[in-house]
Amino acid sequence: DITAQGKLDGLGYVLNTSRFSTDGYRDHSAATREQAFAKITGKPDDDSKLTFTINGLWQHNTQDPLGLTLAEYKSNPRSVDPVATQYNTRKSIDHLQGGVAYERRFGTDLLQISAYSGQRSVTQYQAIPPSALAVTKGSGGVVDFDRTFYGYGARWIAIGQALGGKVTTTTGFEYDVSKDIRSGFDNLNGTKSTLRRKEADNVESTGAYVQSEWQRGPWSLTGGLRYNTVKFDITDQYLLNGNDSGGRNYTKTTPVLGVVYKLNPAINLYASAAKGFETPTLNEMFYSGSGGSFNFGLNAARSNHYEVGAKALVGESSRLNVALFQISTDDELVVDTSTGGRTSYKSVGKTLRQGIEASFDTAWRRDLSSRFAVSHIRAIYDGSFTTGTGASTKTINDGNAIPGVPRSTVFGDLAWKVTPAITTAVEGVYRSKIYVEDTNTATPASSYAIANLRVTAEQRLNHWRLSEFARLDNLFDRNYVGSVIVGDTNSRYYESAPGRNWMAGINARYTW
Repeated sequence: DITAQGKLDGLGYVLNTSRFSTDGYRDHSAATREQAFAKITGKPDDDSKLTFTINGLWQHNTQDPLGLTLAEYKSNPRSVDPVATQYNTRKSIDHLQGGVAYERRFGTDLLQISAYSGQRSVTQYQAIPPSALAVTKGSGGVVDFDRTFYGYGARWIAIGQALGGKVTTTTGFEYDVSKDIRSGFDNLNGTKSTLRRKEADNVESTGAYVQSEWQRGPWSLTGGLRYNTVKFDITDQYLLNGNDSGGRNYTKTTPVLGVVYKLNPAINLYASAAKGFETPTLNEMFYSGSGGSFNFGLNAARSNHYEVGAKALVGESSRLNVALFQISTDDELVVDTSTGGRTSYKSVGKTLRQGIEASFDTAWRRDLSSRFAVSHIRAIYDGSFTTGTGASTKTINDGNAIPGVPRSTVFGDLAWKVTPAITTAVEGVYRSKIYVEDTNTATPASSYAIANLRVTAEQRLNHWRLSEFARLDNLFDRNYVGSVIVGDTNSRYYESAPGRNWMAGINARYTW
């Protein structure tokens, strides 16, 4: 990882390039990632600023070991299902994006304008044998698409007075476009084979918003509205199995309200309420089940968000944050059918998420500090529904846990500054069990608790600043499931986390 930053002829610049490579903890899990970033900032005059950015990502042949069944995981957590090597499951990404931002002050007001454009190419080999594909509607085991995307937006931030208080009003709009040429091919034992799918996928999003904040004394009130339109337009270019062209438009206006009260200089109390709007993705729309074409009947998920909380300074060296929240959603998407490498979705009734988050950071003394964070969430289906058809029909009961969401997570660390230049710390992490599918009948990923150690050091020598770090993760070499693949049709739900592992590095900075 190499970074350079500074000023040259009145222009500020940041340049960065990095490369990451790993053999992976499991078999068939090697990965290499290269990234580059550049940012140039200038001031045409005292009231304006102009910024250019460009970034790229190149990640070729990232191997996918797939999930494991429970029996495979218990037998050997580092193993890989044979189909992963048979079909050489992997993914390659090329991504390049650039943008420009301009801002100018007009007295106390501020105008901001931005635009961006980029290209992204993805090729993914999945473990789908040609024999599993429906002759008429199969999309193949190789996903291959090239995406061109661009967008622009502007906002005006105005500051004024009303009802004896300061008013900050932000008004703006955004326009974003994504254009894909998407193809699908058979995966013939790791080689791209027969064309099964080709279409042009266009998505256009338009948004306009206004938000105002009024401040007076200990009170701060916020209110806003956002209008969104999202348009999907699909042009089928593979007509041997019929013409599946079509489209769908989604439109919604969503409000937000909030209030903050400064109880005293050390304690802030706040509350907020908002509505959310989330459209299906192209992948979720692609298949309607039973050999069908695009599922243009999917609805956008609509949600209501509520949160109350407090932020407090405790004494001179501690900080406490507490938040209670609730999110109720209508028409949330769930997996309906999954067979032969094809997954279809449906809009179900309601889901409910209720929880609490808290964190406490403190310096016990000058050389000893700690951090603690806990999250507890009740995420359930708020009503029963069915998925699948015929013999594969399943009933999801009211109150079932939403899979993939742990009920509790805890993090804590204790750091000791051994000398002004050396710091060491011990960390603890806990996560409760995770359900892996909607019926909650398959064995969930078990809860786990692990400990980590870290140490950092720093030295200065003339123009040089050196820093070193070392980590020892999973100190007691626990076997545990680090992540799950929700609803996998082959019951390969479980992805094992690494055992005891270490990482060390050095950073050198030269200033002139």
